[in-house]
Amino acid sequence: MSCTWPVARTCLPEVTAEEDTVRLQAAIDTAVVVLWSFTGRQFGCCPVTVRPCVRNEDRPLAWLPGWMWFPELDGGVWRNVVCGCGPSCRVTGPGVVHLPGPVCEVTAVTVDGAQIDSNAYVLEGDRLYTRLGRWPEQNLRVPAGSPGTWSVEYLQGVAPPAGADQMVGLLAREFWNACTGEKCRLPKRVESVSRQGVSVKLSDPAALFDRQQTGIPEIDMWVAAVNPHHLSAPSAVSSPDYRAGF
Repeated sequence: MSCTWPVARTCLPEVTAEEDTVRLQAAIDTAVVVLWSFTGRQFGCCPVTVRPCVRNEDRPLAWLPGWMWFPELDGGVWRNVVCGCGPSCRVTGPGVVHLPGPVCEVTAVTVDGAQIDSNAYVLEGDRLYTRLGRWPEQNLRVPAGSPGTWSVEYLQGVAPPAGADQMVGLLAREFWNACTGEKCRLPKRVESVSRQGVSVKLSDPAALFDRQQTGIPEIDMWVAAVNPHHLSAPSAVSSPDYRAGF
């Protein structure tokens, strides 16, 4: 999963060795994937690149192929995707384009192969306005970065809710501990232990996974709060080319 989640590092060890840095990042990545899955795969901001076509109010819609469609770079392949607000989209004028949303953050705007200053544009919701008067024309017959082209790089999706950074840090620490042999709160396999008349039965990780639980109370409480209906995936969208998130 290439989509981003915040990470609070206060719970994580400070490492300097290259192998430990790689191991810690693997623990963080694993924690993000688990929490992304347990919260219904509905949170996270994913990198997207589009080449918008400006809708010009002065010309008939029949002569505006692409005013509702954007080429989007998806896994190294350019695909046409529909405007984020669907058929009711009403963004008009040469100074504004509607990005397929939801939009977390615009990271770069490139015109004729050169990145422009972030002060030259403003993001409002899924609408990107220019302070330079108008956005340039788009020549889709040549590759992005060529003269006569422009593109927008941004993060698309729904930002993880409050507390996500702390939960990633807590869970990543447990994966780190499991890897380094330190005391770990992650549940072990089911087994029964009887000593001096006391029986202990440990939790089965597979059963916990089915219930979207880690076995760590504070993390499971947060997951239940942000995904109370135990969604396993976000709601489906009927239009096959509509990209509304993750």
